Amino acid sequence: MKIVHIVPCAPYNDNWGYQDNLLPKYHKKIGHEVTTITTNTIHKDGKIVEINPNDYFLEDGVRVIRLKKKKYYSNFLTNINSKLPVYSYLKQIKPDFIFFHGLISTTIFDVIKYKKYINHNCIIVQDNHLDYNNSVLMMKNFKVKLVRIYYIFINYLSKKYISRFYGVTPWRVKFAIECFKIPKKKIDTLIMGADDEKIDFNNKESIRNNIREKYNITNEEFLIVTGGKIDKKKNIDVLMRAVEKIKKVKLLIFGEILEDTLKDFNKLLKGNKEKLIFIGWIDSSSTYDYFFASDLVVFPGQHSVLWEQACASKVPCLFKKWEGMEHVNNGGNSAFIENVTVDNLKKEIEQLVFTDKYYDMKKIAESEKMDIYLYSNIAKKSLESVEKNEFKGNNKK
Repeated sequence: MKIVHIVPCAPYNDNWGYQDNLLPKYHKKIGHEVTTITTNTIHKDGKIVEINPNDYFLEDGVRVIRLKKKKYYSNFLTNINSKLPVYSYLKQIKPDFIFFHGLISTTIFDVIKYKKYINHNCIIVQDNHLDYNNSVLMMKNFKVKLVRIYYIFINYLSKKYISRFYGVTPWRVKFAIECFKIPKKKIDTLIMGADDEKIDFNNKESIRNNIREKYNITNEEFLIVTGGKIDKKKNIDVLMRAVEKIKKVKLLIFGEILEDTLKDFNKLLKGNKEKLIFIGWIDSSSTYDYFFASDLVVFPGQHSVLWEQACASKVPCLFKKWEGMEHVNNGGNSAFIENVTVDNLKKEIEQLVFTDKYYDMKKIAESEKMDIYLYSNIAKKSLESVEKNEFKGNNKK
């Protein structure tokens, strides 16, 4: 089957570990012919920069076509339309299945044109990565309201041609329904997760032992691991203060400390280097190794894809409770904390330091239930519309 992924809005870096990298990779591994059509922008040195349009193949066999966005009379119109000229490429490739990333681009009309005039049987699915935290579209500002109405109209015109919509968390399913008026009966959750090839389960114990030995952590000590791009919303400073108060518990932190929390972070780190270990930024593939080294992974603040990657690593987890984020608990591998304070975190962690409750979580976390967080399985689920042949024509509402 020929599959095309269209990424019309966000910058796209080759071989990164995001959903728009890993879904095409695993669609290719399943045996399909896969192309990603995306923008000519990338992340570089903390900025978004343009590169030359290009057409090339990645090492995993996925073809990548980079295009410039269509320019309108103003940058505002260019940005809210995020229009890539994909129609001629779709006519050339003739895909059977199109995965369209996002709900805020007029590029979808090129896709619909292809379905209407070239391949009536092509199945189209769309996903949503926006929510109430990372988008301003639910603000009551008049200009924002107009933009949201515009996006509602785009989705109103296109939705009858779409077989299935997805939100990458249950919360983002809710956002798609409320913000863009996506029909409830046509939307489901397609979770994010981990790259199977980056998780070395066969050598888990030796990886764990080597890291703990490197940082002088004994098996009698309870190691908590956390990390990522750390700002105030991640509540890592609260976790650091809580760990300071618990005996035989250490905290290892990896990642980038952003400016709004750097001063407090350095002060806490300097005050207790015995219990608080900061190792800086690590390669994304090394993240799983550090999860292996932990007894518990804790994320006490805003969601990131590291949550699902920790679950995929088959270690017990503790997360801040957010409405619509329950998917990171699949049968008891994770616990949630509602009110994140130093005392509440201390109390919750103490209940998990080598207790019966902890070992029950550990047993579930190490089970096959966690395989749902692997992209080999996520990629299969994303093709369920093909298997079920859900799309029966152009008039489905």
